[in-house]
Amino acid sequence: MNQYPRDTVRFLPVSRMRQRGFSLIEIALVLVIVGLALGGIVAAIGPQLDNKNVRDTQERIKQASEAIMAFAIANRRLPCPASAASNGDEVVIGLVGQCANFNNGFVPARTLGLDERGANGTMQDAWGFGIRYAVTQITYAGTGNAPTPIDCSVTPCYPFTQSGGIKSAYYASGVPVPLAQQPAVAQLQQVCASSTGITATTCGVAAANLVVQPAFVVWSTARNGAELPGGGGADEAANLDGNVVYVTHPRTEPTATNGAFDDILQWQTVATVFQNMTNMGILK
Repeated sequence: MNQYPRDTVRFLPVSRMRQRGFSLIEIALVLVIVGLALGGIVAAIGPQLDNKNVRDTQERIKQASEAIMAFAIANRRLPCPASAASNGDEVVIGLVGQCANFNNGFVPARTLGLDERGANGTMQDAWGFGIRYAVTQITYAGTGNAPTPIDCSVTPCYPFTQSGGIKSAYYASGVPVPLAQQPAVAQLQQVCASSTGITATTCGVAAANLVVQPAFVVWSTARNGAELPGGGGADEAANLDGNVVYVTHPRTEPTATNGAFDDILQWQTVATVFQNMTNMGILK
C-alpha cells in the first residue's frame, strides 16, 4: 500500500485534472441552432396570431354594426361617429342631424354601450387601433311622412342621423320612395373594389368597380394600417381621406399595384336599414 507523508502534496494525473469546456465555436453553433428553432416557432405562430387578430376584429366590427342598427331602431336614426377626442361619444352639430365628422370618425362606443375601448374611449381592434365608422350624409330636400315631417326644402338636413328622419326619408306624400328616386343621393357612401379611377364621390366610370352603396361603413385599418410603417398604399389611403368613397378587397402585399392592403370593412345598405326598421314596425 502506498503511503504519503502528511506534508506531501499529492498530484493527480493530468488526464484526471483536465476539465473539458465549450469552445467559442461550439457556443456559437448552439446559439445558431436555438435561433433557427425560435425562428421556426415564430414563423409558425405568427400567421396563426395574425389570423386570430383578424377574426377578433371582424367579430368586434360585427358587434359594432349590430349595435348601430339597434341604436337606429331605438332612436329612429343612425348615430354620428365619435371623434378621437370625444371619449367614445357621438359628435352631433345642431338639431338637423349634422355630424361633425361623417366620414372620418370612429365607432361611438360609449354612446352604443360597447366595450373594448382604449384610453381615448374609442372601440379598438385586435391591434389596438380605433375602429372607424362612417355614416351617410345624404340630404333630403322634401317633406316626408314622419309624425313631425322634416322639411329640408329651405335648409338641408340629414335625415339618416336626425331623430325621426329615417321615416321622412323613406316616405314622400305617404308612399315609400325607392332609394334611386330620392333626391340628393350623391352623398351616399360608395364602396369600391379599387382606388384606381375613383373620385371624391364615386367609384369612377367603371361600373364593375362599385361594390355597394351602404348607409354606413365600419372598418379597421388592421395590422398594416396607415398608422404603421408599410401601410398607406393607394387603396388604404382611400379609406382615410375623409370623403364618401371607400375601398375593400382581399389582402395584398406592398408589391401590388396599389400597395399593401389589409383593411377590414363591413357595412349595411340603406335597404337593410329600411327593412330592419320595417320589421320592427317603425316605418309602417
